[in-house]
Amino acid sequence: MDTGQLVLIIVLAVVVIAAVIFAVVVGRRKKAEANHRRAEELREKAQEEAIDAHQAKADAAQAEANALQAEAEANRLRMDAERHAEKADEAHGRVEEHLRHAEKLDPNAAAARPADSGRASDRGNGAPDRGNGAPDRVEDVNRTHAADRADASDSSNLAEGERLTRDRSRRDGSTREDERNL
Repeated sequence: MDTGQLVLIIVLAVVVIAAVIFAVVVGRRKKAEANHRRAEELREKAQEEAIDAHQAKADAAQAEANALQAEAEANRLRMDAERHAEKADEAHGRVEEHLRHAEKLDPNAAAARPADSGRASDRGNGAPDRGNGAPDRVEDVNRTHAADRADASDSSNLAEGERLTRDRSRRDGSTREDERNL
């Protein structure tokens, strides 16, 4: 081997080593750039998910606020219903008191009453008694009219309830047994 060949082998070895080093450096740069692009994509995806998470959190807070508002509205309506029920009870009490007062004022209303009516104590309170043991005709008529009004009210309430049940069953698609036979 002469020196020319030895120089050529050393030069070729240096070129091959330089090419390998160049390839490794270029490969690392490409890999670093690919990792950088991938990291950017992951950051963008994380940012989008963070926005979605914030939106979901805002939606949850809004739903909770709506639920609290609905609960407050339900409580308000419940209190309104209780107030109306109290007013109705007061009105009913006033009606009962007016009726008791009217019975005390009406000399024909305090005639003989059955002992189980709960008003037997009225006789001992100075209410006039006919003394013949016959029931008072006016009171019987009043009781009959009151019973007729109660029966009419009950039947109208029953008819209304049946109508509502029919309406509800038509909406639900269900039928009642007596409607199937019609």
